[in-house]
Amino acid sequence: MKTTLIILTLIILASCSSSRIDRKIDNVAWDSLADESYLRWGESRLEKQSSSQLPVINCYKGKAKETLVQYKKDYEKLVGTSYYWLHIGNCYFVQDAWSKAEFYYQMSLNESKNATVKSIALNNLGLIHFKHEQWEKGKELLKESMKTASEFKVPRYNMSQLYLQFGHYDKAIELLTQGPFKGSQDIDVYFSLANAWLYKGDLEASGKYFAQIPKDHFRREDIAATYALYLIRKNDIKGASEIMKARERSGVLEITAISQKIEKMLAVKMKEE
Repeated sequence: MKTTLIILTLIILASCSSSRIDRKIDNVAWDSLADESYLRWGESRLEKQSSSQLPVINCYKGKAKETLVQYKKDYEKLVGTSYYWLHIGNCYFVQDAWSKAEFYYQMSLNESKNATVKSIALNNLGLIHFKHEQWEKGKELLKESMKTASEFKVPRYNMSQLYLQFGHYDKAIELLTQGPFKGSQDIDVYFSLANAWLYKGDLEASGKYFAQIPKDHFRREDIAATYALYLIRKNDIKGASEIMKARERSGVLEITAISQKIEKMLAVKMKEE
């Protein structure tokens, strides 16, 4: 039991801190954040979105440098729009250029009067502070983002990940089941709720959320590892082993370390049977 709890803690830390695991979702029906963020848009969804109407989409297609050049050329035409500085910040954000992204998000806050734009900038500034492990500052920015645009889901989701990371499971559950998230379906929201309930020791509640995740997403390594732990707790060692064998290795160091610990745990369990 103690080993399981230690690994679960690592999974929650990884789910919040790692930005490298592939969380792309091609089916928009399973992405409740689709209208607020392109970060989980799969390739097919991105290709269908017209970049002529919204040039920033190219930054999420791997063309951030070219798009930034174009935004700078279009300065006179676009500088008066509410989103200009925000989109430049987003292009730097997807390149992990945190200092430049932060500068342009601050410009967005200073220059735009649009509440939606301000909320997005505040949210993204909060994430940058998390990258530097400045948890309290990031938390305050997320709170401000939620206050600025209360209907937005992204800052609520990001706050829930912070709560999961530091063991505030009830607060995470509340954020992900009430308000804007009520009645919506989302793979990472279901995964987060399954994770929270598993850590609270409620296997029945955890299982209900795992059951709502599309089966093909159980190949994602963080989901596979957490579900394997759930199955171990249910004494389904064979099922846990099959899930781990079918997973797609992410290459993320902390997730790989977790998977290796689970595989060692399964090896011990199999010898005991």
